[in-house]
Order: sequence, then C-alpha cells, then structure tokens
Amino acid sequence: MNRIAVDRRAVRWRAGTGVARYRAGLADALARLPVAVEPIGDGGDAAARAGWCDVPRLLHGRVTATRADAGWLVPDLYRLAQRRFTVTGALTRLILPDRPAIVHWSHPMPIEVVGAANVYAVHDLIPLTDPALTGIRAERQRRLLDRLAEVAAQIVTVSETTATDLCRLIPHARDRVTCCYQAVDPGPRGAVPPGLVPGAYLLAIGRVESRKNIEALLRAHRHADTGLPLIIAGPDGHWRDAAERRRVEALMAAPDVIRIGWQDDATIAALIANACALLMPSLAEGFGLPVVEAMALGVPALASAGGAAAEIAGEAALLVDPHDPTALAAAVQRIATDADLRARLVAAGRRRADDFTPERFAARLAALYERLW
Repeated sequence: MNRIAVDRRAVRWRAGTGVARYRAGLADALARLPVAVEPIGDGGDAAARAGWCDVPRLLHGRVTATRADAGWLVPDLYRLAQRRFTVTGALTRLILPDRPAIVHWSHPMPIEVVGAANVYAVHDLIPLTDPALTGIRAERQRRLLDRLAEVAAQIVTVSETTATDLCRLIPHARDRVTCCYQAVDPGPRGAVPPGLVPGAYLLAIGRVESRKNIEALLRAHRHADTGLPLIIAGPDGHWRDAAERRRVEALMAAPDVIRIGWQDDATIAALIANACALLMPSLAEGFGLPVVEAMALGVPALASAGGAAAEIAGEAALLVDPHDPTALAAAVQRIATDADLRARLVAAGRRRADDFTPERFAARLAALYERLW
C-alpha cells in the first residue's frame, strides 16, 4: 500500500482556524483513499520544556525521526523548525527511516523530508499582497515560500486566486503549483447560544479584525436598518491601527449587535444553520470557508466581489464591493428582506457546495498523488 506522511502537532491549532479545518479535511480525504497515513509528531509542550530547543539543535539543520506508533516522533520539531528558519533562513532537513513516498504538509512548514515528495499547502498570500491586514511578517513569509518552491514536489492551494498570486509573486514555483481547493463539511450541529431566535439574525463569523472588514460591515448593518441583530462570532484578530479597533468597539456597543467571541465547530455549525444570512464582506481571503459552510447548510451568503471569495462563491452568493459603503448597506438590506433572493441563493448554494465535498477533495488529491508516486 502507498504511504503518505502528514504533520501532526501535539499542541493543536485551535479548532475553527483555517489550518485546523484544512487538516481535518485532509485526514478525512486520506481516509477515503487506499493509502497508509503516517503522522509526524513533535511530543508537544513537554518536549519543549525538556530543553530540546537549545542552541546546538537550533543550528543543526538535519534531524532524524524515531518510529512511534504508526508514524514518527521528533521532539519539539515544529517549534524548532520555525525558530531555526527565523534565525538562519534555512529549512530543517528531516530524515524518516523507511520514509514514505509523499509528505503532505498542512501549511507552509520550513521542513523538508529528505528523499520524499514534499507537498506543501498554501492557504493565502495575504502577507505579501495585503501586509497591513495580517500580523505575519511579509519578508519572512516571502523567504519561506521562496525556499519551499525550490524543494517542493508540489504546492497545493485552496483556490485558483491563491495559485495565481503564488505564481506571480514566487515565479519559480509556477511549474509545481496545483489548486486542489479543500473539503468543507460543517459536521454535527450543537446548540445555538441562548437568546438567539432561529432565522431572525444576521451572522458574521471569523476573527474580528481589519481583514474581515468588520468596521464597514457594522456601519452597513446600522444603515441597512433591517430590524435583525448582527451576531459576530470570532476571537480578536489583527488591526491596522488602534484607532480602527476603538471605532469597531464603539460600533459593537450598539444594542442590535451581539459579540459572542470564539465558538467551537458544533456551535458554529448551529449558528450558521439558524441564521437568516451569513455576511462576509472580507477585504482578502484565501478561500472563504464560512461562505461554503453556509451554502452546505442551506443558508444564503453575502460575500466580497473579486478575489478568492468571489471565485469560491461563484454565482451562488450575493456579491458586493467591500470598499463601497453604500453598496454594502444596500446588499445587507436586500439579503435580509428579499425572501425570493434568499431562496434562489440557497438553491444555488447547495449546488455550489457540492464542488467542495470531502469526496471531491479526495478525488483531487488522488489525481495529484498519482503524479508523485
């Protein structure tokens, strides 16, 4: 049986993040393929506290994994590799005894498994295209992508938009970039937070930050005057400046705005499924996961015109220029009050969501891997 290794950190990405959802979708897809999946673990916080990340190990760029369960263990591997790349600009070269043919990394990790076909997932190029919208250092991210493009067998992206940006900004990656999209499966639903009436609220999901265009959305909601509260579910994120954050905090104090913070996946699914509409007028996205989740759950969505969000939504969402306050307010008012529009979007959305099922993702990966065995 063909074998594929994947990264598995003992300290997991917080549930609901893009990387965590991609990793879950990847695991689901691989389980549908005739392959043996072998995780590369790092031992978690205990390994780091034990002093694995000392100076000699930081400078030594070649490490050998030991067998553990059905995969491998390299204590403190992921933190060590990130620190080493920051200090030296070099990838960590990992030796896996009896290595598998392919290693599929769930995000741009500064590690190369020697002798294997390394596949790196790239979720967006926002640090390079819109650096003010993220806390990730643009110069470091460019160096990392540049180095990965030199060693990768393939770089997989979650949208054609991201693939195009990558080929434009890292030209020597062009002949090894493939868009495989990602799997979207909202999963089981939990309970809606107390006090919310099903079908009687508008919903925004994601980090509360500049990139999500939260200030413009709050102003649009106020001017649309739909009579429906706006629920904002997500943790704090990155702000361009403190003044913008203060303005958003003031706008969120309105009585028809409810901030509920981070929620687990089951609660997110319930929030989406019971919303009148999902609102996501982001300034930049690599994929736009909540929009597809809304489509899969039969909920109409508003998304930004242009970029990855428009690519992923196709004609199955109400698209609006996120930079046009008047148009955004009109779009919020329309999706909240036009039942016929919502019904059309729901029907189109269900069809569009079929393009991003776990089965479709598995088929795309199978075609990719077939070129690498």
